[in-house]
Amino acid sequence: MPCFSYGPSSNSNDGARCALAEIEVSDSVDFGDAPDSYGSTLDTAGARHAITGLYLGGTVDAESDAYAFPLSDDLSDESDDDDGISFPAGFEIGESSLIIANVTGSGGYLNAWIDWDLDGRFEDDEQIATGLSVPSGATNLALDVPVWATVGDTWARFRISTFAEIGPTGGVSDGEVEDYQVTVTESGVTMTSYPSATGYTSFAFEDLYPEPGDFDMNDVLMNVRITEYVKDGLVIRLKLEGQLAALGASYRNGFAFQLPGISPTSIKGDSIALTMNNLRQTDSALEDNQTNAVLIVSSNLWNVTQAGEGGCRYFRTEEGCGTASRPSWTMVVPFLNPVDAASMPPMPYDPFIFASPSTYHGSLITAVTGDHPGRKFEVHLKNYTPSNTFEKLIFGMADDTSDEITEHLFQTENGIPWALEIPIEWKHPKEGVSLLNAYPQFFDFASDASGQTNPDWYLEQNANSDYLFID
Repeated sequence: MPCFSYGPSSNSNDGARCALAEIEVSDSVDFGDAPDSYGSTLDTAGARHAITGLYLGGTVDAESDAYAFPLSDDLSDESDDDDGISFPAGFEIGESSLIIANVTGSGGYLNAWIDWDLDGRFEDDEQIATGLSVPSGATNLALDVPVWATVGDTWARFRISTFAEIGPTGGVSDGEVEDYQVTVTESGVTMTSYPSATGYTSFAFEDLYPEPGDFDMNDVLMNVRITEYVKDGLVIRLKLEGQLAALGASYRNGFAFQLPGISPTSIKGDSIALTMNNLRQTDSALEDNQTNAVLIVSSNLWNVTQAGEGGCRYFRTEEGCGTASRPSWTMVVPFLNPVDAASMPPMPYDPFIFASPSTYHGSLITAVTGDHPGRKFEVHLKNYTPSNTFEKLIFGMADDTSDEITEHLFQTENGIPWALEIPIEWKHPKEGVSLLNAYPQFFDFASDASGQTNPDWYLEQNANSDYLFID
């Protein structure tokens, strides 16, 4: 019997490598064939079994190493040994499904996983069968597709062995592993998009808060669209997507969303899918130690773009520094515990900027928070409550007149804010040009707490176009 070891591989004593040294592996060892991110080949401590009289389906074959997808051991020897599992029902988000396992041999235990969140890994909460005793013949396996699953093509792994407690990788001395590509779908789901299914709203920030600074409101300009996915009256998933339209700040800022009234425990944080410029990000997007869920899009927006060529200091705020490029991002947020649609905070939730970790943010902020304020510094829309990490001693400094009792927050005595939502893809002021000059009607709009004066100030036809940044 070859010397297999269940568990992760090591450089000095890997079970399958020991088997390779003692026997002809093609006569004795079965591997899976899912992509290698799941642990398929020897180099990734892939799932592997010594071939005995216990296996799935009617056939089992051997190979010297896994033919990880898009390769296939079935093509290599023209023998399809992935014949033990059948799927009579599809996998629809939030619904029940059925799998049939056909077993040859006795004394076996079935362990199985489906990568519900499509992140290329089999995780503990994705195990659909755990040491399930299965007799020879057919066994039905009922399961519920989690509401946090992601729509699309994914992978499932099934392992049969006389060892009950095995994981998705590692070697054992009997049984078989079979990998299958499956598809997750959904129905009965409605989508509500803000501001629309195809449009964007804009969020503009002045990062010199609580001082007025140049008030050009282009330190961060982000175009955003939000979509809620609702099934049976419950929000099961959010999709936040955006593009960076301007970055006129010498300070380094991050960008995030707070979901007022939504507990972080309602969200399946390890299944959040964040992509930046089409690249999947690995940092956790759901922030720890918050009362309300806080979703970090980027901790430093200068990491996702650059100022441009020549004498450009900033991104799309200076004359001659225009570009059609927009660094883009998408965040898909699955709910572990779906939220009643009526209990969700109104869109666009609470977008805000914060100081990037380990960066300076001005002498005034330093006096209160230290040289590197990080998450102690935030800028929110008018009258939005900051997160747990914000240093409230900033309230009332310089031109800020925030009052927590009256919920008069992030604004001056005249109602001028340091953050704005503009419901279009906005033509922002050039670098160093005050919004009050670029859009003269804005002051009266901001000063009127009812919002009834000049509500369309951002469409102002008499604005001085020399002050605006236009590609």
